Amino acid sequence: MKRLLKQIDVSSKLIVFSSRNKSNRLEALLYDNQLAFLDIHKLNVFSQLLQKWLAFNTSIEVIVKEKGRYDWKKIDAELKEVSLFWLGMDDLNVLGNTDTKQSKENASSFAGPVPVYAIDISNSDDLCKFVDSQLVNSNSHYRYSEGMGEILQMNNELATAYAYSKTFVDFLSKNNFCPSCGGHVIPVELGSRLYCLGDSPYPAAAECKINLKSNNVQFPRTDPCVIIALSDDTGRVLLGNNSQRHPTTSTSVVDEATGKKVEWKKRFFSCFAGFMEPGETIEHACVREVYEETGLRLKEEDITIIESQPWPFPANLMIGCIGTISREEAVDSRINVHLDDELEHVQWFDRAEVAKVVSREGKGIFSRTETFVEEWFCPSKESVAGRLIERVVQSKRDSTAANGKL
Repeated sequence: MKRLLKQIDVSSKLIVFSSRNKSNRLEALLYDNQLAFLDIHKLNVFSQLLQKWLAFNTSIEVIVKEKGRYDWKKIDAELKEVSLFWLGMDDLNVLGNTDTKQSKENASSFAGPVPVYAIDISNSDDLCKFVDSQLVNSNSHYRYSEGMGEILQMNNELATAYAYSKTFVDFLSKNNFCPSCGGHVIPVELGSRLYCLGDSPYPAAAECKINLKSNNVQFPRTDPCVIIALSDDTGRVLLGNNSQRHPTTSTSVVDEATGKKVEWKKRFFSCFAGFMEPGETIEHACVREVYEETGLRLKEEDITIIESQPWPFPANLMIGCIGTISREEAVDSRINVHLDDELEHVQWFDRAEVAKVVSREGKGIFSRTETFVEEWFCPSKESVAGRLIERVVQSKRDSTAANGKL
C-alpha cells in the first residue's frame, strides 16, 4: 500500500456519489451525461480530505497487520462522515477526463498512471453543500444520475468504473458495525476491506473472530442472479410482466391523422430472473425460477449459459441463460403465475414481433382503437435481458432458415 501511496499526485481523479438528490438513492455525479471524474487537486475541500484519509490509512496499517485494537473516538469526524475507496491506477487513461474542457485537451499529453478514487458524501453536510453550490447549481454540465437507465447508456469503461466504485462505497456506507461482536468497523487498505476495532459494547462478547482470518464479511458481497430468456421449438418467445417493479404507464396523445385524443398505455415485458439459492447450480436455479414464475417445467439439459453482467443495483451479478420449453409444456393452459405471485402476466409472443420490438424497428401492440392503444415493450440491448431476448430471436430465425422454412 505504501508503494501505491507514493504514486498519488495531482493527476488524481474522484468519482462522487450521494443519496441527497431527486431520487433519494445513491446516484453518481455526471458531467455532460457521463460519469464525472473530478480533478482532486483543483478542489481543496476534497484534496485536504483525501490527504487526511491517506494519512489515516498509513497510520493504522501496523495495527491492522498485528490485528490490534484502535479507539473509535480518535478517528477524525470528517472521515466518519464519508466512505472513500481507491479504485486503482488508470494505467492507460481509458477512463479519460470528463470534468473539464482543459482536462480533455490534456488527455493526449498523458504521462503516467492516474489514481482514481470514489466517495459517498451523503452523510456530510459540508461536502453536499459544496457539490451542490459549486458544481450542480452553478454549472449546467453537472448533475446527478437518475437511475440505472442512464448508466446503461455509458461505454463499457465508464459503466465498469461506476459499477466497481458504487458497489464498494455502498458496502462501506451500509456496514458500520461488526456482525460478530457488534463493535465498530472501519474501512482499511484504501477502502478495500473492513476491519473490526474490537470495541464491542457487550460485556459478555467473546473475542471477535472477524479479524482472526480472512472472511467474506470483510468484503463487499456479490449476489449471483440467474436471468433466462425462454422460447419453444416453434420460435415463440415467453416473456413476463411485473407491474410492481415496472408499472404500466399511461399518457394521452393526439392522433395527427384524426385529431382525436388517444390514451396510450405501455407495459414492460422481460426475461425471468431471480437470486440463486445456497447450494444451487446455475441450471437448477433457472429451473426453479421458471417454475415459480410461470408454472412451466424446464429441463436442465435445455439450458445454455450465455453471458454475465454486473448489476450494481445494489450488488448483483446477472448470469444470462437461454432455455427451450418442451412442446408438451409450451401451452397456455399450463402457465400459472400464482405460485409466488411475482409476475402479473406471462405470455407467448410471436418471434417476428419480438424481433421488431427488441431491435426498436417497430412497436408491439396488444390492442388498438381510435381512442386507445395498449403497447408492450422489452429491455434495450444495453442490458443482459435485451441481449438474451435478441439472441433467442436470432437463434430461432437461423434455425428456421436452416430448415428451409424462412
